[in-house]
Amino acid sequence: MTPRILQRLAATVALLALSAAPLSAQGLDAPSVVSVRLASGSEKLVAGQPFRLAIVATIAPGWHVNSDKPLEDYLIPTEAAVAPVEGLSFAAPAYPAHREKKLPFSEKPLALFDGETVIVVEGTASADAVTGPRTLLATLDFQPCNDAQCLAPARVEARLEIEVAPAGTAVAAANAALFPLAGARAADGAAPGAGGTAPSPPADSGPFAGRSLPAILGLVFLAGLALNLTPCVYPLIPITVGFFSRQSEGKTSRTFGLALAYVLGMSVTYSALGVFAALSGSLFGSWLQKPAVLVVIALIVLALALSMFGLYEIQAPHFITDRTGSKAGVAGALTMGLFVGFVAAPCIGPFVLSLLTYVAQQGSAALGFGLFFTLAMGLGLPYLVLGTVSGSLKALPRSGEWMIAVRKVFGFLLVALAAWFLRPLLPERVFDFAVAIPLIAGGAWFLFFEKSGSSLGWFRWTKRVVGIALLAAAVPFVLPAKKGESLAFQPYSDAALAAAAAAGKPVVIDFFADWCLPCKELEKFTFTDAGVRKALEGWVLLKADLTKSASPEVAALRTKWNIQGVPTIVFLGPDGKESKPRVVQFEKPAAFLSRFPK
Repeated sequence: MTPRILQRLAATVALLALSAAPLSAQGLDAPSVVSVRLASGSEKLVAGQPFRLAIVATIAPGWHVNSDKPLEDYLIPTEAAVAPVEGLSFAAPAYPAHREKKLPFSEKPLALFDGETVIVVEGTASADAVTGPRTLLATLDFQPCNDAQCLAPARVEARLEIEVAPAGTAVAAANAALFPLAGARAADGAAPGAGGTAPSPPADSGPFAGRSLPAILGLVFLAGLALNLTPCVYPLIPITVGFFSRQSEGKTSRTFGLALAYVLGMSVTYSALGVFAALSGSLFGSWLQKPAVLVVIALIVLALALSMFGLYEIQAPHFITDRTGSKAGVAGALTMGLFVGFVAAPCIGPFVLSLLTYVAQQGSAALGFGLFFTLAMGLGLPYLVLGTVSGSLKALPRSGEWMIAVRKVFGFLLVALAAWFLRPLLPERVFDFAVAIPLIAGGAWFLFFEKSGSSLGWFRWTKRVVGIALLAAAVPFVLPAKKGESLAFQPYSDAALAAAAAAGKPVVIDFFADWCLPCKELEKFTFTDAGVRKALEGWVLLKADLTKSASPEVAALRTKWNIQGVPTIVFLGPDGKESKPRVVQFEKPAAFLSRFPK
């Protein structure tokens, strides 16, 4: 025998010896070491829509199971499966990344799973699936071991009772912490993280690209803190805390209590917004892409900009101010906090809107609550600090002439933001100049014409810095951008799809609309990337135009492919079945390429 064979034989004998150890006296068996449950990525399954399941194995401390692809061929792999169900189809399971560890009976490290191991299974409910309750059955085959012994191989089952709802039913996401899996890979080339009625975007896309949840919460908290310096919020700080101080009769603890009630009122309002956005899911995101909605939002932002220039003042409705002003004590402070968002809306509204869109894309109510609660805490921190040390109010700069100039900065920025919202509706160069003109005008104004705050030496220099910054921000929009070679899509048709199937070629279908901003970003930044173009070599590229959403043809196409919003990019294998997770928002090239393992 060769040394290699002898090593494997010795390891096998050692493993069998461990397995044969007298374990019955200890009362150990596989189910007592590894427990399994089955969870869904949505509260219900919907006919005609994809979904995700998670097989969650909780492995007792000190124990492990082998990876689905062990590094030694004598080891028993861990294998998950979902039993067939009429009307439902399941893809190959996507296993998490394994951990390598050297054990006493092996000369080389082994590939292991331990702790909580989550295995994702993609699925699709057929359009003609019978609605009603279903029982899903998942199985997990494995052999648990520790550093000294192994138990006999076993199979554990887990069941999930879930309802199949009629096509078109809006359902809420569930178990968001299990989806998507960081570092997951799919068996047999399938990719993880797809499907679900509200698919989660990749972790490295969106406004918080590549950041962990603590980092995102920290950024949102800092943003809330920074928003206190806006001209809509800053003047409220000394006024509000002074109002609390007068009610507290000089007692610091009482002032802090009123400030705390005020901040809790703010947190209730913002947290409710976050939960609403998350539960609305893709419906909220697609609603914000409608041309009429974009025009209304742009007009609102433009109206806010005009108020920053002093043409008029936007105030909270009288029914709000009357009720908040008429109440004293904790109830009054709480009510003021509930409605303070209306007063601050001209300055913090655009940031809140972008955060709402992000939460809607994630589809997690817990994340929505956490982000907006954190935002409220950032906004409320000055009230808590100054409520504790009321004497610090004397150190706050007065919101005099310099604040008038700050309001104008926001005015120019809001005009540019209004043009930004109209980007999907404007020709590219028209959009560029629509954003650049208010930035250039703002820069020129603060460099040469703005007189407010001139008596403050520090503010004169600040105005120059602001003016130069606005001009610098306009430069990328004025200079023509270099265009890279983009993917060569052809119009979608059933004939083109059939020809690709006959040739045995995979297909990419890009569902887009002329008014869709993320679609334009995909075209400009992602489809021009050399890596993306190389990854899609050999694929048939089709574009399906959903611009005229009211037409019967578009409605039929949306129903056939279960398109909830644009952009949606569908990947079909040579067999005509979806082979990769869908793209449901703008993704940078790196996130897009995560579907194509090297």
